[in-house]
This record gives sequence, C-alpha cells and structure tokens, in this order.
Amino acid sequence: MAINIAHHSSSGWGFSTSDLILQARLRLPRTRIDQIAAMGGLTKKEIAGVLGITERNLYNQHQGDLSVQLSERLLLLEKLFTHGLDVFDHQQAVFTTWLRTPLAELATPEVGFAPPQSPYTPKPIAEMGTKQGPPDLSAQRHTQSLPRSQPEASAARPYPTPLSLLDTVTGCKLVDNVFTRIEAGVFS
Repeated sequence: MAINIAHHSSSGWGFSTSDLILQARLRLPRTRIDQIAAMGGLTKKEIAGVLGITERNLYNQHQGDLSVQLSERLLLLEKLFTHGLDVFDHQQAVFTTWLRTPLAELATPEVGFAPPQSPYTPKPIAEMGTKQGPPDLSAQRHTQSLPRSQPEASAARPYPTPLSLLDTVTGCKLVDNVFTRIEAGVFS
C-alpha cells in the first residue's frame, strides 16, 4: 500500500505518522520480532524487555499477529535500528556494541541523573580538537585486557546504555537524537 507522505504530518522519526498508524493497525506478524531483534543483535530476553513483556509471553502467547501497540513499538524500533545501522555504515557488530556502551550523553534527569550543577562554558576554538595523530588502539586494547589490581575509586553510577532506554518511546527518541548528533559530527 503506497502512501503519499507529502500530505501527512511527520512523526519526527523520518516517516509520516499516518504511515506509522496504518502499518501498526494492520498488525505485524510475530515473525517480525525476530527480524527486528536480529537487526539490533538483541537476544530474545532483550527484545522482550524492550517490548515490555516477558520472554515467555512473547514466544508462547504471541503466535499470530501482534497487537497494535506491539506493532507500533516494533515499527519505531525498526526505524531506530535502520538509522543506527546507517550511522555505523551497516557494521552490525559495531552497532550492537555501541548499543551496550554506557554513554554520558544519555545521562539526563529523565533517566535518573541530576542535571549539571555548573553552567556550560564552551572551549575556545583554538583548544578544540587535537593536533596529535590517531591513538594507537592496539596499545589501549592491551592495557584494557590487563586485570585491575584495585577497584576504581569512584563508585558513581554507570551511565545508561542506549539499549537500557529502548523500553520507552522517549528513550528511543533520546537514542535517535544521539544518532543525529553523530551524523552531524558531534561524536558520542
């Protein structure tokens, strides 16, 4: 079914809200869950958590078509994963690793982190960037694989991972915003 996107309002996710509503109301088949989970490299347990249902319910009770709500969540997740894979040049291993990496950019008051206490002061342009070449990643990999003799002094809460926020639509939008920042050259 072709839909004229020009005459419909945008959802902010790169496709029209009318298209999203129509596709969700058609109710996706259960097999789409596995396809979308594979896009993001998610396990059955992870995809069930993202969709807000137990793994048992996901695989025992959802044998036919999904509900409109689950269909909509899957469509949003599919769009998010497509955007993420585009950002990471379709390197799925890099993308799935990134989904599980704690990011300071996601540590917002909405996800339980206090807002910054000091005002933001931008650096002078002369101090931005680096004049050094790229770091030697093989040396970093070697030091990271060495066992640590003492636990880190800071017992601060770890930053949230993108995957940990995908159980809410707002969390998906935060992750999508990070993809947009990466595309714009603001590395996250």
